[in-house]
Amino acid sequence: MKKFLGFVGLFIIFWAIISGIFVFFTESGHQLRAMAAESMLSSQHRQWAKYTLLPQSELDAMLENINNPNYVNSASGKDDLDDLVNVKSDKDLYVHVESIESYTNPTRYFKGKIITISNPNRVKLVSSQLSDHGEQIFVIAKRAKALAAINASGFVDLDGHGNGGASTGVVIEDGIIKSQNKNTKEFVAGITKDGVMITGKYSANELVNLGVQYAAGFKPQLIVNGQKMVEGDGGWGWGPRTAIGQKADGSIIFDVIDGRQTRSVGASIKEVQDLLYERGAVNAMCMDGGSSSSMYFNGENITTPSSRNNIPRYLPNVWALIPQDSDVLHVDVDGKTVTSFDGIGQ
Repeated sequence: MKKFLGFVGLFIIFWAIISGIFVFFTESGHQLRAMAAESMLSSQHRQWAKYTLLPQSELDAMLENINNPNYVNSASGKDDLDDLVNVKSDKDLYVHVESIESYTNPTRYFKGKIITISNPNRVKLVSSQLSDHGEQIFVIAKRAKALAAINASGFVDLDGHGNGGASTGVVIEDGIIKSQNKNTKEFVAGITKDGVMITGKYSANELVNLGVQYAAGFKPQLIVNGQKMVEGDGGWGWGPRTAIGQKADGSIIFDVIDGRQTRSVGASIKEVQDLLYERGAVNAMCMDGGSSSSMYFNGENITTPSSRNNIPRYLPNVWALIPQDSDVLHVDVDGKTVTSFDGIGQ
């Protein structure tokens, strides 16, 4: 027995040395530590990034990229809006739900869902009805009679309990500004009364002047007027992601990737960008990720959040697909037609 335990001990020491050499003395090991640091710095646990033992200057550069990413305003005035997309609104509403699986290698994989919505005028921002507390995505969605929804704004979470009470950045709902500061420029995605999606760094007043009816803030931009915005892997590490995009025909794309789980490690910002670009998005932007990332469809949550016990977090607001009674619905999930709908419509 002593010989066996001694062998096991030597084996563990051997692999510890080999692993240490890989992690600290190879380029691949450095990249792995960098991705881990980026994941931590883009979460609520930035203090853990120092344990990757990367130089402080490198950590500072990562944080600067996360806090102040490059951006381009997709529209500078109303004259630009007509050239962004060609919105087609009719009584036929097409909704396609797609399951996503990506296996980069045996230790790097993610799963998620993408929903494509043909009529952008059916997508709205809907907020929690509680003044000092958020609500879970299915609560907001069911009250709004939504067929689908994803989380939207980031929020202040000083105690780390995720109560979703105070959204950050620009918030506009039904053309009404709900932001605390109407003139501060923030990263934001908005949808105009004509169904055109705008992304960039705007103040709430600027967006209203552009005709925006609904807006929620987060970052970074992924695609602007058909051009990819992400450099390298994006600098945010791997994690749960939520994004919203728009195709040239006006269709809106919801994207949620699960992360921080054995079943789904999570995606980089570049991977989210590429998923949307491959599906025709000409403008796209990240919404709040991490434990907030969640997607609702037809009465239930169809993604698995990374929050405690996988229970959906409390959110300040959601992007919701709300069909009208006059719409003729054409819905499929991974190619299978859906004809029964749970409490939707107005």
